[in-house]
Amino acid sequence: MATPAEHKTVQARNLHFDSGLLSLDRRLGDYVIVHELLHFPVPNHGKLWKSLMRAHLGDYELMGRRLRRGEAQSA
Repeated sequence: MATPAEHKTVQARNLHFDSGLLSLDRRLGDYVIVHELLHFPVPNHGKLWKSLMRAHLGDYELMGRRLRRGEAQSA
């Protein structure tokens, strides 16, 4: 399964998401989109980025693990 980085490209501060996101479980698709949007104001995965991920998605770490393990297909 593709990682968040493989589902998008960034060009001149525009995001282009792969249509494969549509086949993901909705919460995992949200994870990929929020993950990338937060990189506009926060360019790294530091404390601020993690706080914002948690504020927007709750247990974002679990969703990231699901994506990495390939558990991303919607039912």
